[in-house]
Amino acid sequence: MEPMRGWAMNFLSQPWPALTLAVLAPLALVAHRGLADRLGWNRRLTLGTLLGLTAVLTLTLPPAPGAPLRGPDLSGLGACAGSLSSPGVLWHALIATTQRGERVGNVLMFVPLTFFAALASRRPVRVAALGALLPVPIELTQSIMEAGRDCTGKDWVNNAVGAGLGVLLALATALRFPRPP
Repeated sequence: MEPMRGWAMNFLSQPWPALTLAVLAPLALVAHRGLADRLGWNRRLTLGTLLGLTAVLTLTLPPAPGAPLRGPDLSGLGACAGSLSSPGVLWHALIATTQRGERVGNVLMFVPLTFFAALASRRPVRVAALGALLPVPIELTQSIMEAGRDCTGKDWVNNAVGAGLGVLLALATALRFPRPP
């Protein structure tokens, strides 16, 4: 777990995550009321959803520590697609016991997003499905942007597990604290 903690500290000390957060968090604050009203969602839960999305994007899209910024490069898409569709890679992601720190981080980052989205939308199945699919474009973007980030099926599986956990926590919360009629 120590190598992951070191990587995370190094990643968060770079300017790109802070810049991403500084741009996306105010956008979430500005957009949440209109989006909530348009969708018929609770405003606070909508804000939680957008801030959860902000956290996911802040942790997944900025370049890796020390990686040079290059332009888009499509040459890695084949390997990325192979990793995302390989049953062996996906199965190993579910049963692997190594790289626990990375695994825990990839699971936990999706919990707040789907927790708040499931409570706000009252559509847990749809949120679980979208939460499980959202990592695919993120992984493809990491592959295309050539910024020191790897596209791997194991990240997708771990993110999808986190999305499912967030929805399960939302369902448990909704059962424990039902909304008044």
